[in-house]
Amino acid sequence: MADKPNYGIDSLAIVATLFVLGLAGVGIGAFAASPWRWIGYALGGYFLLGACGMLFYSKTGKLAMRERLLNDLTWQGSEQVLDVGCGRGLLTVGAARRLTSGKAMGVDVWLRNAVSGNAARSVVENAKVEGVADRVEVQEGDARKLPFPDESFDAVISNFVLHEMNTRDDRKQIVREIARVLKPGGHIGLVDFIFTEECVQDLGRSGVTASRRRNGPLSFWVSAILNFGAVRTYRVVGHKT
Repeated sequence: MADKPNYGIDSLAIVATLFVLGLAGVGIGAFAASPWRWIGYALGGYFLLGACGMLFYSKTGKLAMRERLLNDLTWQGSEQVLDVGCGRGLLTVGAARRLTSGKAMGVDVWLRNAVSGNAARSVVENAKVEGVADRVEVQEGDARKLPFPDESFDAVISNFVLHEMNTRDDRKQIVREIARVLKPGGHIGLVDFIFTEECVQDLGRSGVTASRRRNGPLSFWVSAILNFGAVRTYRVVGHKT
């Protein structure tokens, strides 16, 4: 058994593409005449920086993000927690570490390209490595139609799932499902880089009072700079009335 958990590399295909584009830019810079030389170097450096940034997030940054998100919630140790789109169990296992008598349930369809090694067994393996296997369960299920009764969970958490939905109706349905399975007085904590403002509005329509928070000043502005201001990561935190 591994001595450290492995939560995979997010969007591996995008990382690989950025590396290829970066190397191509550097190659153009090495052989082209001015001004294309400097344009090539600039673009190559930008793409390589983006790829390295995504790798850093996958191996280090998302662990810090997990703790910031979970710190936003109130914990007693007895909660029943649902992680929607759990992937390899980053939030599921993190929540389980804060529980004593409670349980953390991870639900997903485990899309192949979302994160490397994306599978239900990876959640179980990481839970074993982190010593919380007895407090973790996994179940296959679509976020748009969660396979749980109404008001089943004290807390619902989710990491980068909203942006995976292709339509506005799908995102609305996910929010309605989260609100449906959440107990009155229960808490939610979500993270994404787009659609977070509309998520807050949709949660409000479903009886959940929520707000957005920057996901740490450094990561917030670094992500914004690397993506020309188009991407800014937020945490959405709230409670059901």
